[in-house]
Amino acid sequence: MVDRGERGGGDQSRQRAGPTFTRRRALELAGAAVATGTVGTAASQTPVAARITETGDEYTLSGIDGSYRSSDLASAIDFALGRLSPGRSSRERIVVDASGRVSERITLPSNVALEFNGTITADGVIPLYADRAESITIRGYDLEGSPAMGMRIRRADDVVIDDVTMDVDSGIGIRIDDGYNDGTPETTTNVEIGTVEVAGTGSHGVETYGVEGIDVGTVRTTDTGGCGLLLNNTADATIERVDATRADEGGGYAGFRCANDAGPNVTVERVDAVACGRGVFTVSGSEGITIEEVHLEDNGGNLIQDSRDVTIGGGAIVGTGGSGVRIDSRSSEDHPHTRNVTVENVEIRESGAWGVRETGPGTESNAIRNNAFCDNASGAVDVYADSTTVSGNSYECSDDPDGGTCEPTPIDPYLRVDGGEWQNAGEATVDAGAQVEFGPQPTEGGSWSWSGPRLSASSREVTVSPDETATYTATYTNDCGETSTYEFAVTVERDSGRRWPEGATDPDDDGLYEDINGNGEVDYSDVVDYFENMEELQDQVEYFDYNGNGEIDYADLVDLFQQV
Repeated sequence: MVDRGERGGGDQSRQRAGPTFTRRRALELAGAAVATGTVGTAASQTPVAARITETGDEYTLSGIDGSYRSSDLASAIDFALGRLSPGRSSRERIVVDASGRVSERITLPSNVALEFNGTITADGVIPLYADRAESITIRGYDLEGSPAMGMRIRRADDVVIDDVTMDVDSGIGIRIDDGYNDGTPETTTNVEIGTVEVAGTGSHGVETYGVEGIDVGTVRTTDTGGCGLLLNNTADATIERVDATRADEGGGYAGFRCANDAGPNVTVERVDAVACGRGVFTVSGSEGITIEEVHLEDNGGNLIQDSRDVTIGGGAIVGTGGSGVRIDSRSSEDHPHTRNVTVENVEIRESGAWGVRETGPGTESNAIRNNAFCDNASGAVDVYADSTTVSGNSYECSDDPDGGTCEPTPIDPYLRVDGGEWQNAGEATVDAGAQVEFGPQPTEGGSWSWSGPRLSASSREVTVSPDETATYTATYTNDCGETSTYEFAVTVERDSGRRWPEGATDPDDDGLYEDINGNGEVDYSDVVDYFENMEELQDQVEYFDYNGNGEIDYADLVDLFQQV
């Protein structure tokens, strides 16, 4: 699970002000909050959250040491990083609610969660960089331009990367390594990658070197100059999916590649590769690699070379330029020769040479079994070693010429309000408490899942009764495993009479609006906003009287402060 950072401070339940917490003390604390962006001594006990926003050509940082303004986004982020709590032992979160150009490297320290809600543009630099750091989260990173690399993490531990999109025209997307190229390698450990989408890099989409312990969700790449995902000298890796299109098209790199003693304990649930230099390629002493399912189409080749204990366990290989799978050893003594390679339960068709071809020298003890071969130019199987077994194969293929690959199914949105007519729409404006039913299509096949406020379901049709404006996400997985999503937006109108603040929310659904600034959490900025606008709240007692005494007063300010 991706760590998005937590706001500390212990018990968040409502507390009452004690007799020594006087009106004067509340004024002192609120005044300090206005001046510094913190409240009292509790700031030293709670991880600091900073937020960077954009107004015109200027970036404003709030939440740490008051406010900071800069015309340069990198400077604003660096300023925030430099003012996180000294000696902290857990992640503190910085949210970048802004877009802009980054013209110099941003170096991440330990124990930081950096979240983006905008687009970063970079040319000729590595915008995000970390070396010998631990407990780092990077989330929502959207990059464009011509960077040297999109990000680089070296000699690190406990790294989380999720929801990353890069549409660039140079460099490497993400590199995570051990500092091998400067002569002081230290293994990077405990890496989690959620979803990464990379397009247009001059080299690899995602590359690792010297990593132990990495869990990857989905790496999806398009038009990269190198591999989609490349694991060098990387062990104990679990990967859900690699989906590469035109990775080094016409060249020698692959949609998914393992090299330089990668392994052992590398497991990939599925590799999709279309029009890549190679679909799958393991080489240079790689070992202990299992690819459970492949869907490889129109690639130049698929090669298992100088590798041991490699399995391709199912799927389809269609239209490979050379042999569907070649199992090979080079004559060089630099790496052990290939053995214990298994290709099984794969439909291999329309290859430019053999379905599976084994070549030497030294290649041995492989298994080619239970596959379906048809329409391969040179034949089904060509074996080099006497110790290799060929068994259980058939020579009839299915009627599906593309080998079972498919595209995500578009979701057609439908909803209705309070039992009314179904509407072919994805947005609705309702009164608080209204029933909203979602009934997206298609109506048959596949499976559904939902996420949103107080919603988790696996049915196609769901009903919600929102009290606040919210977004609900439907995810549809079709019969061949492709997923698509749609976000339903429900705007809740309230006839509350509240004039200020329009964006306030009620995070705990108790009828009181503690989240004054509307950012989804109760924090020190809410205390500041409350203090500065108490007069405007006097005729809205029912929404902002936290201590229940029927008045808007400094005791309410204290009560709000104690909820942070």
